[in-house]
Amino acid sequence: VQLRGGRILRSDPNRTRLFFSPTARSLSSGEGYVAVYELFFPVVAVGVADVATLAAGVSLLPGSPEQLIYAAPKITVFDRGSTSIAFGGFAASLTGTSGTGGIVFGVATQGTSVASVTGGVGFLFGDGDFVETPIILLGGEYQLSKSTKFLTENYIIPAAESAVVISGGIRFFGESLSADFGLFTSPEVIGEGGFPFLPWLGFAYQFGR
Repeated sequence: VQLRGGRILRSDPNRTRLFFSPTARSLSSGEGYVAVYELFFPVVAVGVADVATLAAGVSLLPGSPEQLIYAAPKITVFDRGSTSIAFGGFAASLTGTSGTGGIVFGVATQGTSVASVTGGVGFLFGDGDFVETPIILLGGEYQLSKSTKFLTENYIIPAAESAVVISGGIRFFGESLSADFGLFTSPEVIGEGGFPFLPWLGFAYQFGR
């Protein structure tokens, strides 16, 4: 629980993530969460030695003969005051295949779980080959009330003709549960007309706090 302007604010139990991308904060040792993203992508994560976050999961796509297996380790190398710095990766593979792809990244978070900005740089890879041009992340969070928070998660992708992905949404949370609803889009998609947003849904249950 934190105070701001005389108001009591509940601490966000899902402080180690924005919508999809991680913040630089780590889970504490023995702490963890079970999450589901976009209904079909479950994840289990645990904290190790107060600096490492180990996450993994298997997709549950209905009717599909193949599923995604994925892992997302992260190590927080600096965590002092309101500044955290971490390095990690995300790797995924389809069942029944030997190919693996994903991203390795560095990320920094400045601020508290009430209000902060997160920036990062990541390099895509596939079967051992890396894309030389990085993806750039800029995100943020701002607590609006005792149990709600505004989130934004945005990307610049120079390798794709400097494509830009932007998002915004709300996180609702209690002591252990959190639910995210957001909308992702890009200027190119908006210019094409029609419904330009990709909805995002995420649910997480924190344990060991």
